[in-house]
Amino acid sequence: MRASGQAILTVGLLVLLLPGGTQRAEAGVGMVTHYSFFDGWPREAYALDGTERFLEEGQRPHCDAGSLVHYRSADLRYSVRVNAAFARRLAAFDQLLEERGREAYGRAPIRLVERGAYNCRSARGRRGRISEHAFGNALDFQGLDFPSLRRGQQAPADMPARLRRGFSLRIANDWQPRHARDAYHARFLHGLAEELRGHTEIFRGIVGPPQRRHRNHLHLDAAPWHYAMFAYETDGE
Repeated sequence: MRASGQAILTVGLLVLLLPGGTQRAEAGVGMVTHYSFFDGWPREAYALDGTERFLEEGQRPHCDAGSLVHYRSADLRYSVRVNAAFARRLAAFDQLLEERGREAYGRAPIRLVERGAYNCRSARGRRGRISEHAFGNALDFQGLDFPSLRRGQQAPADMPARLRRGFSLRIANDWQPRHARDAYHARFLHGLAEELRGHTEIFRGIVGPPQRRHRNHLHLDAAPWHYAMFAYETDGE
């Protein structure tokens, strides 16, 4: 790591480790908030941890697209270009989505909707830092598509009857729904985000609504530090 990059990182962590700088979860009146740039170093080693992530003034990121692989999910309809190490994490994410889909809706989703993985660029709003997307080390998750419930598949007792038909689940519409009848989807998405926040072996960073530029997706990455930035109204959850 370049000296300037090391200095930026060190100063940033000193600030974040001061009282009030670490992650906090606030249970206000109907609101849960996670806002943390740094919540400790993940314990497990990861192939991209030693990659340079900081830029000199005026410098642009140089990306090695040749190190990427085409990850095609075995069970969900989607395909992205990512680093091989990150592809293994996506496989674990797919498995988690299938398990949570069956628990909440009685069947697994058939399609994952994303708005990008590899993208050679700097981090937006983080001057001097390279985006995890530039390493193929991030995914922007927008939602899921579910098929109709088949004969023999058992839906949870509290699942609305209309969800027995096929439907689309989108963070843009369902993270904070306008109508109380749509709260079932919101609980699923909030629970998924909370679970991912605690599973650094899948993703280490998560950014979602209502953060700027993340109102319609969850940014998921495997940066060398653990952080979470998202919030939602509980509405009696």
